[in-house]
Amino acid sequence: MSSAPPRTKIPTLSELDTVIITGRLRLRPLAEGDVDDMWPVVSDPEFPRMLSWAAHTDKQQTLDFIRAQAAALEAGTDCVWAIEYGGKVVGNIGLHGIAFERRAWRIDRAELGYWLAPALWGNRIMTEAATAIVRCGFDMIGLHKITVGCLEENLASRRVIEKIGFKYVGRLEDDCWRDGRWWSHLRWELTASDWIDVSTTLRIDRPSRS
Repeated sequence: MSSAPPRTKIPTLSELDTVIITGRLRLRPLAEGDVDDMWPVVSDPEFPRMLSWAAHTDKQQTLDFIRAQAAALEAGTDCVWAIEYGGKVVGNIGLHGIAFERRAWRIDRAELGYWLAPALWGNRIMTEAATAIVRCGFDMIGLHKITVGCLEENLASRRVIEKIGFKYVGRLEDDCWRDGRWWSHLRWELTASDWIDVSTTLRIDRPSRS
């Protein structure tokens, strides 16, 4: 299926209503008060081993991260959500590097990224959150393409990506150095036209606006 042309008006991200309610989750912009919920996970030295960031060493670092995401939303480059489950923040999910124009090109794309507290792995929480955010990216923000990647050994992340219906596009050999070794990246992408087909078969409740 051929994708529709890009929308004429490029959205201002900070003006959008980005609070999303799914069957079990509330997804909303990060707030400074989220530091205490996030701290036990983001400060664990082992937790981010498969991710691009290092464990936080003090709560100010977590607060600085939250403030940086608020600035990125205002700049229109990133939109990061807190994942609320049972009244607590249990993870983050975001669309990063949002870009609509590159010189003479319209590209309308972003990169999906996420993390979830290990105690909740295996409960399809991240699949539910990621489905809602991908839908938001295409339906509300008007993106044409969303890309995503993970380290080859990150099997949990691979399962989430594949469940949502992303198309595998390749392996980047020895793509980054960490913990004394080179790691390879796997890459996927999904276009707006692909999403129309994929979303009809997903067994995830459709999100509602707050």
